[in-house]
Amino acid sequence: MRFKSRRLGYFLACSVSSLIAFSYGGAALAAPVQGKASVRLTHVFATLQTGAPDKKPEDIAACRKQVSSPDSRYLGVTVTTQYSIDAQTMMMSASSSLPSPHATQPLQLTVKLSPLGIAGQYAFGAFRPPVLPDNYVLFSIGLDFKGAKSSVLVLNEGKDYNCLVTSNPTPFTGGLSEKLGAGQK
Repeated sequence: MRFKSRRLGYFLACSVSSLIAFSYGGAALAAPVQGKASVRLTHVFATLQTGAPDKKPEDIAACRKQVSSPDSRYLGVTVTTQYSIDAQTMMMSASSSLPSPHATQPLQLTVKLSPLGIAGQYAFGAFRPPVLPDNYVLFSIGLDFKGAKSSVLVLNEGKDYNCLVTSNPTPFTGGLSEKLGAGQK
């Protein structure tokens, strides 16, 4: 009888230890993923006011010139985004930092982004944020927390096109492309 009670005690101790380890392991999986992604804006596109790509070579050339100028320098800058994503509760936040696009103000700007709720990725955006009122700032990352992409859409009032500067070589595919057309006017 004494042997059985020791075995039962050992079994219970192992079971409780396993249960505790499993509980802590589950809690670790449920914790928000906090990360930082830095990408360089290397691609320039012209977009129509609807968000569709503008295929006119002269508009694309004008955009390339515009986003390279000292008053609107975005091409070649690095955007660093810090994010916190809880995949279980879907609570998430992000903010992107980039150098000021104005050569006369060599400051680092930080833009708070809002979740966009796009299927198949974690996507965030700020539409006309106070620090960049004539721009959209977008960020997306895969569900596996790989493949970060950042974009800045420069709004051109009075023109038929806007200028998109992005780290994404194919920005007009996927769910985030829908957000490019939202309120570009």
